[in-house]
This record gives sequence, C-alpha cells and structure tokens, in this order.
Amino acid sequence: METTVTIKGTHCNACKLLIEDVCRDIKNVQSCNVNFQTGETIVEHDENLDWQVLKKEIESLGNYVVDLNRK
Repeated sequence: METTVTIKGTHCNACKLLIEDVCRDIKNVQSCNVNFQTGETIVEHDENLDWQVLKKEIESLGNYVVDLNRK
C-alpha cells in the first residue's frame, strides 16, 4: 500500500536522498519517494509499518518534522 505523509524541513536533493536511504532500512517499508520542494513523501509499505518508528528515524537525522496525518 502507498501512503503520503509530509516531512517539513526538506530543502534540497541531499535531504531527499538521506531520508529515502534511512526509510529503506525501516522494517515494512518497501520504498520512499520524497519531494524535497513540497515535503510530500510517498511511502510504499505493508500494513504492519510502525509509523512512530518511521517518524523517530527521520526526525533523528536533524531538522526534520514528520507530519503523520496520512493521505
């Protein structure tokens, strides 16, 4: 399944690549596609994804805030 979340604080392609790399290592995430200009992030995952783990891992990278109001 695919879910869109917003990640605030993304400014450049390096942000995009860093977040996508971290997401690939999170259990139950198949892929992650970040639009660094808007912060919209499409997460392809299975139903057992722990959203709090995803939020914690991304926010631990630095000045990012993950909005878990999923679309």
